[in-house]
Amino acid sequence: MNKNSLALRGSAIAFGAVLLASAGTAAMADDEQDTRTVDVDVEIEPLTGPGALAMTVESDTTSLTEGGSTDLERVFTGTLPKVTVTDTRTPDDIPAGAFWYVMGTASDFHDEQGEHTIEASRLGWSPQLVEGEGEGEPFVEVGGDVAPSDPGLADQELLYLADSAEANAGGGRFSAVADLKLLVPADVEAGSYSSTITLSLFE
Repeated sequence: MNKNSLALRGSAIAFGAVLLASAGTAAMADDEQDTRTVDVDVEIEPLTGPGALAMTVESDTTSLTEGGSTDLERVFTGTLPKVTVTDTRTPDDIPAGAFWYVMGTASDFHDEQGEHTIEASRLGWSPQLVEGEGEGEPFVEVGGDVAPSDPGLADQELLYLADSAEANAGGGRFSAVADLKLLVPADVEAGSYSSTITLSLFE
């Protein structure tokens, strides 16, 4: 983000906040009659061209589990999958004074039948940099904790940011995670709920 401008360009990745699992059975294999091997070679040339600023997320699902609930409220916690920003641009291709930053926002939780809703404002997070991938670097910062109360993650909140030029010179690869926390009333309707957190990279 240029300190003097609010013009943004970026990409977004969305993932579900409830883990979905599937299982299957493997068919019995026929008796093996013969085996052959194939060597695979690849020659990777040095990177040319302008490179790119890009974001990846380690997984597209996560789950929240209950713990620490009281008679007044129920508490569910989990972890945001690791978010990594990679910059393969040359220093000359980085705008002067630019910062990149990652924002996140959540949708409301809905049960499978679509009959009940938990507001996104009840979901909060606590961002942290990953050891060896940004933690301790002065040019990379995480956003502040967002409490699971109004507005929670109903609005876009900062996950982390970096000075583009310094981060590029420092290796060009930095990651963050976040502890997730959902607070709901004790009398919330039982069910399997799901939400989507959308993460967006801007510069």
